[in-house]
Amino acid sequence: MKSVLKVAVVALTLALLSTSAQARNPREHDGFFLRLSAGGGHADTEIDDAIGEGETELSGPAGDYNFAVGGIVGENLAVHGTAFGWWVKDPDMEVFDDSGAVEEGSLGGWVNMNAWGGGITYYLMPINVYFSGSVAAAMLTFGSGPYDTHSDVGFAGDFTVGKEWWAGNDWGLGFNGGMSLHTIPASETDQNWSGKTFALRFSATFN
Repeated sequence: MKSVLKVAVVALTLALLSTSAQARNPREHDGFFLRLSAGGGHADTEIDDAIGEGETELSGPAGDYNFAVGGIVGENLAVHGTAFGWWVKDPDMEVFDDSGAVEEGSLGGWVNMNAWGGGITYYLMPINVYFSGSVAAAMLTFGSGPYDTHSDVGFAGDFTVGKEWWAGNDWGLGFNGGMSLHTIPASETDQNWSGKTFALRFSATFN
């Protein structure tokens, strides 16, 4: 995940370097589209036990990213491929049994979700506020020390609302808030991991 954050930092740096006196002129969205955003929030995922009695939930503060690349296909409308996901280090763990009793603790290691799919972004102009939605194939990874395990491939969706200010002729800088949902089958069982994420991200868009 460090490489994800490095890409976002490089993009933000390039956007700042491109700022010029022309940034006050009206801008339009057209051509190639690239949005890089990263930040943090809260994530959780839970699963029923193998016999359908009780459940296990993992949750905690999360790092979060959302990258989109594509093009403008209509007035203020972009179609793009999207990669998004989150990661939690040493997540809190709650285990509920069939009577409703709960055991609490911490799971040493980390859990992350990565998703790859496609979506659309629509801009309200001239205020440069956007609404973006994506659906994707997704996978969970659980790690502890040098070992990690993977879920099967499932589904995830993301909805994002953001605001940016022009910084030069082609770059916009701002922030967005996002919510994602997932339902992903666990490997070697018939149960699904399911949960949600809320995040606030800084963003840089080239367009």
